[in-house]
Amino acid sequence: MIEINLLPKDYQKKSFDFSFGKAGFYAVGAAGGILLTLLIITVFQKHRLSSLDDKIEQARQKEAILQRDIKLVDALNDVKAKITHRMKAVERLDSHRSAYVRILENMAGNVPEFVWLSRFEEKRPDATPTKGGKAPSKQVVDKDKVEPAKPVNPSVKEGEVEGYAFTLNALASFMIKMMRSDYFNEVELVTTNEVKIDENKAYNFVLSFNVHYLSDEQLRGLIASQEEKTPTQGSKTSHKSLN
Repeated sequence: MIEINLLPKDYQKKSFDFSFGKAGFYAVGAAGGILLTLLIITVFQKHRLSSLDDKIEQARQKEAILQRDIKLVDALNDVKAKITHRMKAVERLDSHRSAYVRILENMAGNVPEFVWLSRFEEKRPDATPTKGGKAPSKQVVDKDKVEPAKPVNPSVKEGEVEGYAFTLNALASFMIKMMRSDYFNEVELVTTNEVKIDENKAYNFVLSFNVHYLSDEQLRGLIASQEEKTPTQGSKTSHKSLN
């Protein structure tokens, strides 16, 4: 059967005709470009993330190595501090090596009967405490009234000795001998307590004094001055001081 459509072309039923045109092609091209750009960005970000993961792992490895190095440096610093402390102690002992021997010999010679010592200590000067832990406030000082600073004698230091005595007369004799010594002055009795030792009464005492670390030159000068003052007894005094 043959059908003939006699309607005008404008009224005839049109078949489906899909046509993009220029605008459609441009839209498809733009969408493709956007998709391609997003794909490239995604691949690039994944590459960066993997690179960052590698760098993080390397940083962690370096951190572990640095932690070991830090522990080693801390241990070396501790060893250095201990060595420095010991070297300072050796230097202090060496600076007054001969004086220490003379001081201890002189103190041992001053100990009378019924007295014995248990402790000899050299005190270190402490910093002046402030109230509330605050630094002292600044004060305006008149330059015309300022007195010149007194020279500090590093060879004179404070000391303390502790011991026991069976009688107070023996303790008093020990203090008098210390006062007459060339190495000690300002001898004071800090404390004295009565104690029992093997059911015997004794006195535990603590004395404070100033110790003079006389060098060899100072000792010779002191002996020479004593010989000038007492020529007849100069030789005896020098022998006693040296011994």
